[in-house]
Amino acid sequence: MASKPSTYSLEEQVPTPFDFRSTIQAHGWVVLRPFEWHEPTAALSRIHRLETGKVVQLHLHDGNKVIRIEIDTVSSLTTDEETEIRQSVRRMLRLDEGFEAFHQLSKQLDGQSLALKPGSGRLLRCPRLFEDIIYTLCTTNIAWSGTKRMVDRLVAKLGDPFMDIHDQRAFPTAEAIAAAGTDFLKQETGLGYRSAYVWELATAIVEGQVDLDAFEDQALPTDELYRMLRQIKGVGDYAASTILMLLGHYDRLAIDSEMRAFVSTKYFDNQPASNDQIQAIYAPWGRWQYLAYWFESLSN
Repeated sequence: MASKPSTYSLEEQVPTPFDFRSTIQAHGWVVLRPFEWHEPTAALSRIHRLETGKVVQLHLHDGNKVIRIEIDTVSSLTTDEETEIRQSVRRMLRLDEGFEAFHQLSKQLDGQSLALKPGSGRLLRCPRLFEDIIYTLCTTNIAWSGTKRMVDRLVAKLGDPFMDIHDQRAFPTAEAIAAAGTDFLKQETGLGYRSAYVWELATAIVEGQVDLDAFEDQALPTDELYRMLRQIKGVGDYAASTILMLLGHYDRLAIDSEMRAFVSTKYFDNQPASNDQIQAIYAPWGRWQYLAYWFESLSN
């Protein structure tokens, strides 16, 4: 019989203002496993695997100028593990990014259609870039329902369980995906042609050929980071631009069919819009143009 978990509590400071609900719900990652939103308690939960291999359950709540972090674990946490959890929460909620300039520009450009709330502008992301990239690959050339289905299966088949509970699993490690092989990924997760891309990225990470930490350098110019991302097999223009957003670079649009449809309806009387026309619409937003599109689309 599994041990009964203990609950640890941590608090992490947030910038002021900060909109917890907007950060969580403005981005679709919240419905992808192992994330889970609990509306009655307004809490974001996820099964989370630490670098030590320990699997815990995180529950994030909006506190008074803090994020309250409740951690269910079957064994005590070390100081390093607590630090890792804090860092993961800060990355997920983008607590080290500032969005004051985005709000100021919105006022200057009369961006009323964005319907920005104080403290909004952040979009939920994963604790690790590897997970963000896999999520993104699962959004290409497929309906959103298919994305959720693929991620569900990937986590269910290869994620480490929390307390041996079958349906409570963390996102799989690069090691687990690399060891599974492309045939397993095709047959068991429904990744299809993406199986080779996901497996090759995982294998390259395990073998030390790709260091995703290098992509987190905020000093890297967007164009250089874009070129680096395009070198990852399977990452095309849309995926690279989406990952740039997840890395905090908002000055490149991820143009897909959904964006085309939105811009066509809102600005061109349902007539097709070219890439140049779409980019011209959001060019005045400069380094914030992706967020301008995103929050405008949420408001309509």
